[in-house]
Amino acid sequence: MTPDKTLAEKMRHITALLEPAAAQIKLAGLRGSAPAFLVAGLLSKLPGPVIAVLPDSETAEEFYREARFFSERPHSIYYFPSWETGPFEQSSPHPDISGERLNTLAALLEGKASMVVVPVSALLQRVLPRSVLADHSQYLVVGEEIDRDAFLRKLVDLGYSMVPLVEDRGSASVRGGIVDMYLPSLANPVRIEFFGDFVESIRTFDPVTQRSLHPLDELVVLPSREIILSESVVQGFAARLKGRCDALGIPATRRRELLEQLQQAIYPPGVEYLLPLLHPGLETLFDYAAAGVVVVEVDSLAVQESAHRFASDFFTAEKRAEENNAIFSQGHDLCLEPAELAALLREMRLISIPFLELEESGSANPCIRFSVQENEDLKLTMSADSDGVLRPLVERLSLWLEEQSRVFIACHQRSQIQRLDELLRHYNLPLTFAEEPFSARQSAEGLGVQLIMGEISRGFRLVEENLIVICEEEIFGKRVKRRDISEIRKKQILVSLEELKPGDFMVHLDFGLGIYRGLQHLEFDRIGADFLLLEYAGGDKLYLPVDRINLVQRYVGAENIQPSLDKLGGVGWEKKKAKAREAIEEMAEELLKIYAARQVHEGFAFSPPDDLCREFEASFAFEETPDQMSAIDDVLSDMQSSKPMDRLVCGDVGYGKTEVAMRGAFKAVLDGKQVAVLVPTTVLAQQHLETFRKRFSAYPVTIDMLSRFRSPREQKAALEKLKKGELDIIIGTHRLLQKDVGFKDLGLIIIDEEHRFGVSHKEKLKQYRAVVDTLTLTATPIPRTLNMSLAGVRDLSIIDTPPGDRLAIKTFVARYSDELIREAVLRELRRGGQVFFVHNRVQTIGAMAEHLRTLIPEAKLAVGHGQMQEKELEEVMLGFMHGSFNLFLCTAIIESGLDIPSANTMIVNRADMFGLAQLYQLRGRVGRSNQRAYAYFLIPQEGSISSDARERLRIIQELTELGAGFRIATHDLEIRGAGDFLGSRQSGNIAAVGFELYSELLEEAVSALKGEVVAERVEPEINLKIPAFVPEDYVPDPNQRLIIYKTLVQASAESDVDSVADELLDRFGSLPLPVSYLLETMKLRIHLRKLLVKRLEFNGTQLVFAFHEKTPVSPDTIIGLIRNSPNNYRFSPDFVFTAVVKDSSFEGVLDVARNLLKRLV
Repeated sequence: MTPDKTLAEKMRHITALLEPAAAQIKLAGLRGSAPAFLVAGLLSKLPGPVIAVLPDSETAEEFYREARFFSERPHSIYYFPSWETGPFEQSSPHPDISGERLNTLAALLEGKASMVVVPVSALLQRVLPRSVLADHSQYLVVGEEIDRDAFLRKLVDLGYSMVPLVEDRGSASVRGGIVDMYLPSLANPVRIEFFGDFVESIRTFDPVTQRSLHPLDELVVLPSREIILSESVVQGFAARLKGRCDALGIPATRRRELLEQLQQAIYPPGVEYLLPLLHPGLETLFDYAAAGVVVVEVDSLAVQESAHRFASDFFTAEKRAEENNAIFSQGHDLCLEPAELAALLREMRLISIPFLELEESGSANPCIRFSVQENEDLKLTMSADSDGVLRPLVERLSLWLEEQSRVFIACHQRSQIQRLDELLRHYNLPLTFAEEPFSARQSAEGLGVQLIMGEISRGFRLVEENLIVICEEEIFGKRVKRRDISEIRKKQILVSLEELKPGDFMVHLDFGLGIYRGLQHLEFDRIGADFLLLEYAGGDKLYLPVDRINLVQRYVGAENIQPSLDKLGGVGWEKKKAKAREAIEEMAEELLKIYAARQVHEGFAFSPPDDLCREFEASFAFEETPDQMSAIDDVLSDMQSSKPMDRLVCGDVGYGKTEVAMRGAFKAVLDGKQVAVLVPTTVLAQQHLETFRKRFSAYPVTIDMLSRFRSPREQKAALEKLKKGELDIIIGTHRLLQKDVGFKDLGLIIIDEEHRFGVSHKEKLKQYRAVVDTLTLTATPIPRTLNMSLAGVRDLSIIDTPPGDRLAIKTFVARYSDELIREAVLRELRRGGQVFFVHNRVQTIGAMAEHLRTLIPEAKLAVGHGQMQEKELEEVMLGFMHGSFNLFLCTAIIESGLDIPSANTMIVNRADMFGLAQLYQLRGRVGRSNQRAYAYFLIPQEGSISSDARERLRIIQELTELGAGFRIATHDLEIRGAGDFLGSRQSGNIAAVGFELYSELLEEAVSALKGEVVAERVEPEINLKIPAFVPEDYVPDPNQRLIIYKTLVQASAESDVDSVADELLDRFGSLPLPVSYLLETMKLRIHLRKLLVKRLEFNGTQLVFAFHEKTPVSPDTIIGLIRNSPNNYRFSPDFVFTAVVKDSSFEGVLDVARNLLKRLV
């Protein structure tokens, strides 16, 4: 035992003890994040890199975040995740995981890593030999030569898939001398520009805008997977595969099928488990670490237990693979036994940090003790007395400051720092906000309590050093980490709607509904141009010049309804438009009436939020997303107004609508008012009751429920209390709207999923709306454009930022197999969770139930489907909610409302039969807590599935974030949501004219009702007989060309056109002549629009301008031009102005047009 020394002395002592090659020491007494703090402090003093081993992924990720927070060089700390797939299952690790693993291996190889944090399961698994990784990495330097063609061939060997547009990791694209690629190890993709074989430049670019970001001097191109399929590798594999299959008794046909797939660079799911046959002589993570490596075992006992558990599961799975006649490599070639790992560790420098200290007789390893306390005693206990809540914490902080301690409070977000600052300012505590990282402030004194940003969830108090680190979570309760949805994805949302495919329906504003048949290049008088080809009823064709692309929109109507095509030149389309316009005007008028009635009615104005509200906010267990925060602000400011609130909050399940409602309810109760929460089903009522009671548990608020699950006596008692004002919040189904329900002082009604209530209930609610503050919640997605169109007649708040941890659902697509199902269910049950099994056929659900009972007798199974009696179904769902069953076999009715945090595995049978939006919504039922969630999408064992279904499953598998493909699905969902929101009659009109046009008509109707003047708009028709287009050999992908045209047509200033020019130069190289002419024509178009010119054409000798009668061009300007040069200019009474052109070259025509427009402005 070491006597008490200062921290610096102990650090020197540890370093000295670790000098011998196999030194083993123990550090005792470390708690909270102190182990990470200590190891981060040791990094610069140790002889080699550190490998920190933790029991599982969760503790490893937490230690990794903490070490980076405390370290002086956070960028030299790497994480090495495990594959997170079941051993020998037909599922491959997520590309991001493989990317992070390869990046960490490369960093160790190059000596860049000071520490690698690893869960023990990943340490047991053998990895690619160093020689393979080194030989198959490509080093590029700007200004040096490299064989470009050989480099491109190598990219395919390294697992990069060739695509037209690089948006996803592991993809690459070649356009002339430009190569784009997305390395799994980098945050952004890179663009390499070659001149012949000479590397001219390397730069990162934004995958959404596709614009370059930062130049790089050099680049190491790593493989995109942990398997490399070069010719030599596949040849060697073929021989080893034959030997292995012969030993396993696998027929030659199956072996050849596998080999053919790999020869064509197709990676079957789970192929990673054949790694030893592809790359014999696998190594361990220790082989990659330089000499002098120090291993740190955090929570030694748990690490050893986890190692034994992982190895046991691994080798059991190997036996099962053999029983199932699978092709697999030998387990020992792929995974170390725990005993082998222990033997390796005995030869190394080892620091063990036990959390549970066992008496070890005869252990000669030195032990250094620390005196560390945890912060568990700091958690606030809430009470109605806002002043009393923080006082104990403030007294502790003041005492520590008097003792000259250095005190840090770490918060995840700036908003939380500001909130804490507001709460603590009252108490005159000295506070500083530290912008720099922790390591820079660690020894600073006399700064009072330092508020600092950091991704840590627990702190510690190091007594001997007078150092105190506290996390906001230790004061306000645990928060669920949210990874922010990247800016990239937010932008992709905008781009995706241009992903038109030939065969999609389109709406032309003048001609109606047709089918888009693709982008066509046609020549007239030897001058080429691009057109969108639309096909109408009877096979009629319309060629639309790309500069008039604004006249068409992608058609989105109701699901599964095939719309009928319009006839070119027929009257049907005009009739449909007129009918829709009439219905829209009627609806807008009704909305406006309700809105006006509320404006004149005096309601109750609530007081502004006080400190107690701030504390209620701070104790929220999640970090608010920006959308959620603005929805909360909207609600609270509506409540403070004397006009009755009528706001709709819209957001997917789990996006935090309930919290918005609870903040409103808390405010109402504080001001002495009662709150009614109205929900469509009994199950939801029960769920809300539990959620509200939990959230309000620290405050003196009384909450009850009225529903079928309450006996008549209980209902009567609740109603009595409600009338006397002894109940603050009542939650119920439409039972709340019956005549016998009376309130003492109702101040707020919260309605969940109003579109699921009947007409009579809605009428009753309408009466309340004009007098009481009303907040409506819906999980049906509603498009933001609708929000714009309804500005001023309906208050909408839309929450469309997903809570971050929903992104962590591991998604596998696999062929149906009983072993996989059994393993997936048992894995969930072992950790005390629950499983959804979706089987969408009521006819065979009974047989499937029997099969599952036989397959997994350990599970408690319940069945639910839409054809059961309502009450029976409710009871089953409630039973599942309360954990009476742990396997729920159901059809796709696990409706949007059901929120079961302990259900974290979802198995979907025949996933190929579902639409993308359905799959996405189903998967959203799991991953609702901080547990890792799994979704298995099963496809039939035999035979192939349609290419559409394969594409949907590929998108959803990669969709651990929201990608473009999903946006199209939700876009379609949103349109249906708009129909639900506006009522069934409007759904018909949306289906008739398409949503985008519907939105425009709605916006016009609302503006007209509000008495606003609608400005005239024209879409100029331009025909200058100039070849102005984007050539196919310059931008090969038709979708990309469409997007370029669309962006140009929407430009509202010349600078917008210039930025498109910059983008084209950046992405595709120097501009061909037709593109330069296109850009110039588009600049003319901007001025033509402003001057309301309907048509501009060149007839061979003259430019002809056809003006709208409301043109802003001054008659004096035109008269002046004619007076000065009567031979060159003419103006006719039908607003047509002509100008003689002397130089009829392309440049000459553009020049005259440009100069004339400048003079007319």
